[in-house]
Amino acid sequence: ILLRVVLPQALRIAIPPTAGFLVQIVKGTSVAAIIGFVELTRAGQLMVNVTFQPMIVYPVVAALYFSVCWPLSLLAARLERRLGTALR
Repeated sequence: ILLRVVLPQALRIAIPPTAGFLVQIVKGTSVAAIIGFVELTRAGQLMVNVTFQPMIVYPVVAALYFSVCWPLSLLAARLERRLGTALR
């Protein structure tokens, strides 16, 4: 009963908010898993200290964060639409 009745219903309800929460985690924390040990924002700050060009470095850092968060946001929205209509 758990595998065929309860679990599919629970997954339809739980997956969209979980995907949204994943997006929030990525936005709120460093992207250390992708970049390495140095956080992306900290790496940008170090580059600004070396190059003295914050108007170039910080938009690149923002674009990198956007390139990570945007596909996750699209996935979360797609899951919410797909599974949200299944609930109705």
